[in-house]
Amino acid sequence: MSFVFKVTAAAVLLSAALPVCAMAEGFPEGYFKMTTMFREGNNECYEGNQRAGSMNGAAFMDSCQNVSGQIWKATPTGDGYYKLTTQFREPMNECLEGNQRAGSMNGVAFMDSCQNVTGQKWKATPAGNGYYKLTTQFREGENECLEGNQRAGSMNGGSFMDSCQNVSGQLWKFVQ
Repeated sequence: MSFVFKVTAAAVLLSAALPVCAMAEGFPEGYFKMTTMFREGNNECYEGNQRAGSMNGAAFMDSCQNVSGQIWKATPTGDGYYKLTTQFREPMNECLEGNQRAGSMNGVAFMDSCQNVTGQKWKATPAGNGYYKLTTQFREGENECLEGNQRAGSMNGGSFMDSCQNVSGQLWKFVQ
């Protein structure tokens, strides 16, 4: 084989692999569980509530269990963001909505009817060592990130939007 053919073939193979690599930098495909660096040692996972459920539908940290409320799915919205839902609430067309720091319900993220709103468009930014920072299109410009609480902590363990910081509660891990 000629050198030019080998280089061209390698370039074609590499370009075909790039979209897969880029996807690996954000949310995983299919279903996954979510935890934070802060709570993974305590075996706590992120759980989606139901709209108008307990804690006004707030999503919260709880003991990791094999329950559909802890099994998440990210669906691309076509503009670089993703909608997040759980296996539990997907049939009801409910998505995770990011609040604003010090907003209603103390800024907790909550499940609501899936809509084309910036608070339901999520972005996962690599933070190193397999962790990601999560923000919404709504709060990205304000430098606010989703922070996982502790089970039965303040706000009953509800996750909340806060100023993006280098803290373990804002470092999320996706587990398939």
